[in-house]
Amino acid sequence: MRRPSDLLEPNNLRLVFGATDWARDLLSAVRADAGFVARAARALSPLALPEPAPPAGSVFGPLDPFDVPKLRGKRIAVVASGGSGATAALCGVRRAFEEAGLEAAALSACSGSMLFASLWAAGLDAEAMAKFWLELGTRDYLDPKWRDVLRAPLRRFRGFGGLLHGEALEQTYLRRFGAMKLGETRVPLSVVLWNVDTNELRYVGTKATPDLVLARAVRAAISIPIFVEPVRMGAHEFGDGGVVDIFPTRPLADEEPLDLVVGINSYMPPDFAGEDVSGWMDETWSILRASSQLRWSVYLELAREHARALGDRLVLLHPVPYAEVRGARFYDTFLDRREWPRYMRLGHAAAREALLRIGAA
Repeated sequence: MRRPSDLLEPNNLRLVFGATDWARDLLSAVRADAGFVARAARALSPLALPEPAPPAGSVFGPLDPFDVPKLRGKRIAVVASGGSGATAALCGVRRAFEEAGLEAAALSACSGSMLFASLWAAGLDAEAMAKFWLELGTRDYLDPKWRDVLRAPLRRFRGFGGLLHGEALEQTYLRRFGAMKLGETRVPLSVVLWNVDTNELRYVGTKATPDLVLARAVRAAISIPIFVEPVRMGAHEFGDGGVVDIFPTRPLADEEPLDLVVGINSYMPPDFAGEDVSGWMDETWSILRASSQLRWSVYLELAREHARALGDRLVLLHPVPYAEVRGARFYDTFLDRREWPRYMRLGHAAAREALLRIGAA
């Protein structure tokens, strides 16, 4: 946008409405929960503050095996939406698979779910996945660039891509997994990235880009525009592909035949339904009240198309209530990990129930 009038271009109106909707969500979060600001300030503080102790003991308790004869020998894929900290539910899905004696034939992730799908693909069990994240220090995955933020206006924001650098997360993965490549994962893994330069999606993974280092793929996957700066890969800058394809089923086409696809929705309304804002024309600031519909329209419709294409093979889980992840809670659940053990257990309960239901059908 070179001129203020460019804001009126139809596609740019999506940005304007999105900004007003985001601001309204943030204000609502502050009003509803005074602790939100304190938690965000603590997580992003330039000071080295004391860390809360990680949860003691097991997240899931003793293993509780169960049998699903109908799924023996079947090829089961897992596709996980983005959704910030709520995607920790994927650890619980992994636990349910362990109890049922199942292993995923393929994993497809985007955005925050890559933080957990990557661990599953690398061979960690559910407890190890949970321990990896719950024992990390805040600075092991959050690295705000306050000096760059303060200097950005003086440079007219040249070279500024996001509040967080992303390097801390990449280094954490390198310390744990070394230079493991996507082609070396125990379970085939795919993730959708966004080429910011050319405005195209790129699906990287075990088969498509076997030489891409896992740590770099994870960092790029969570590079949400403005929040985390994009990652240079080759000649281009890449970011979170979940800003376009929030439920990335496309890579699963390379894994056919598949008998079952377990989907985890950690971000959108149940069954990818749109929110009903009927009556908005009778409210004050009518168009702003309806702005969230435009913001969500592409996300939801693309997710619905993916779900329809899978048909009866898709079992869609909604472990974390939508009210807990909408609006500014998206950022809150990423910055503050205290709810993650509960999200993990919710994922376990939802997946276990779904697998038992399949067995009883």
